[in-house]
Amino acid sequence: MLVPRKMKKVRIYSVRQNEEAILSALHDLGIFQVEPVSISSEFVSTLPQSESYAKLSELARKTRDLEMSLYSNEVEEKRLFKNVKELVEAAERIDLYDRVKLLKEEEGASLSLIKLLNERIRSLERISFYDGDLGYLTSANISSYIIHNDDTTLEKLGTLKDIYLITGEGDVIAAVPKYEQSKFGEFTKSEKIDIISVPVSSGKVKDYLDLELKKREESTGDLNRTRKEIAKISRENYAIIAAIREQLDIELKKIDVTSKLSGTKSSLILEGWVPAEDFEDMKNALSRVTDNQIVIEDVETDELPPTSMKNPRSVRLFQFFIRFYSLPQSTEFDPTLVFALIFPIFFGLMIGDVGYGVTILIISLWLIRRVDHPPKKSHIPKFLSRFVLMMMSRRSLKILAKAMLPGSIIAIALGILFDGYFGFPLPISIPHHEVISSFGWTTYPHYEVLSSFGLRKLLLIAGYTGVAMVSLGLIFGFLVNFINGHKREAYGKIGWLLVAYAIVILGLEIIYHKTSGLNPVTNHLSLLAYPMFGAGLGLVVYSEKAQALLEITTIISHILSYTRLVGILLASVGLAYVFDYLFRHSLYHSILFIIVGFVILIIGQLLNLVIAIFEPGIQGARLIYVEFFSKFYRGNGKEFKPFSSPRNYTIKQFSLEPLAEKSQKKS
Repeated sequence: MLVPRKMKKVRIYSVRQNEEAILSALHDLGIFQVEPVSISSEFVSTLPQSESYAKLSELARKTRDLEMSLYSNEVEEKRLFKNVKELVEAAERIDLYDRVKLLKEEEGASLSLIKLLNERIRSLERISFYDGDLGYLTSANISSYIIHNDDTTLEKLGTLKDIYLITGEGDVIAAVPKYEQSKFGEFTKSEKIDIISVPVSSGKVKDYLDLELKKREESTGDLNRTRKEIAKISRENYAIIAAIREQLDIELKKIDVTSKLSGTKSSLILEGWVPAEDFEDMKNALSRVTDNQIVIEDVETDELPPTSMKNPRSVRLFQFFIRFYSLPQSTEFDPTLVFALIFPIFFGLMIGDVGYGVTILIISLWLIRRVDHPPKKSHIPKFLSRFVLMMMSRRSLKILAKAMLPGSIIAIALGILFDGYFGFPLPISIPHHEVISSFGWTTYPHYEVLSSFGLRKLLLIAGYTGVAMVSLGLIFGFLVNFINGHKREAYGKIGWLLVAYAIVILGLEIIYHKTSGLNPVTNHLSLLAYPMFGAGLGLVVYSEKAQALLEITTIISHILSYTRLVGILLASVGLAYVFDYLFRHSLYHSILFIIVGFVILIIGQLLNLVIAIFEPGIQGARLIYVEFFSKFYRGNGKEFKPFSSPRNYTIKQFSLEPLAEKSQKKS
């Protein structure tokens, strides 16, 4: 926590015959990021692509197509392939390609026919009121169309000449001569009238409908038989086919990596990054699979290592917000833990209401469940779902929902302290300690946000919060620079810290003692603040030159910026109070006023709820990103991407955990 994993760059030497074993071990261990070899020599060159690539690629394509054609089945037991030869033999033993392809073609043909039959059946059911021969409606000289029957449509169609209308209860048949087809098409398009062609046939509608229903029943039977056959093949073969496809993809990935390897006819050279804590385990694993025919050495480099963040599971969720801003460099602090602790407090404080907190908590839990268990049919309007998913993925939605959980709980706790329940105070009888609220009823003792005393205290708390956050950011900045040998920049952070505290001391003295608080003769704290301010300015000028003095207003504004915590809380409380006040006073008037007051209450509370969801989240993150991160955080780190692939159907040949246990036993 607080720092990314320490990385080290290493170079691996071995003989060419160990290439497959080394790449397999590195892939399964998943702790090594392969980099192009930095050695430049006329004797060392990039390794050529394996001759087996084309064959493996073709087998992977065929098994992938086969897997997609089958129905997914739960895999109870994963497979292990000891080497490429065993994998290729397993892939070549599959004899289902042509059989499954034919079944899928039959399935597609049945589905297309059923879709066509369904359209015909729907059309025939709509014109079941027609007793004549269908042949009269469709011929070389006439075409007929089905149109929804309503007075407006009939009136519009009545303006057209030479069109014969047959009216039913729910639909109407429009028989259109050939010479009127173009005019009729333009008319229905301009009037936005939906039309469906009458099926071309002869005989009675009922007879034709019965025939089509029989065809659909037969096609559905054919489809079910085909799908049963595919399902049977899937139950018997899906697990092995998925495992072969997965292992083939892994082998192809290993071959792709060879473009970054170098060597000679008999030697092999790899370079890459590995977490320092995993280096010994990796070394032991590679020594074992190569019978100690390997040499691993550290590579001295000025290159910035990739970043691998290291946080507990409960905190890892908030890495999303850090990545959204910028990935930390491997040489600086990882602020995920601080964000995880501070953001929910800011979020909850800016809401400060039990009602809104409970609502946001319920919405968050509902979102998490909906993402994990999506319904077959959603009742949310499609345009709204598309808009939300266009802004962020389902995974991002789930992360945001989880991030709001602790903040909503804090909002509930503070809402109890502030006596806010959708803006209403909670009426309760207190015989020994009565407090009369502005609503005219008795409430329990609480912290009155809108009182002058409460507001002063909240603003003071917000100010102290700003001082604490800016101070922590400057301390982090000092530590990062000092650890990385940038001592001049480190002294500058101390300088800004002294300047900030001097300004805070003088500001508080002005608040409590007015201008007399600035007199160093009568005020000892002022006597301390002036030397602090001078020493701080000296360190800042030494570190960042004279132009840095222009940033004095910035440090003040960053501290005062945290008063927005109170501002947003007051806005939420004030809006809720106004809507609640209008509603309560409407109860003393007519029914019409009560209805209007109730509508205002509902709309106002929904508006305030939307503000409570978005504004605290945006402003809480902004206070951390801008006022806090700017003191120490550079970002723009390169993500650590180890050479590995997820395994859902196959077993690793090598695992880090047993090696770690083994090394502990030896020690």
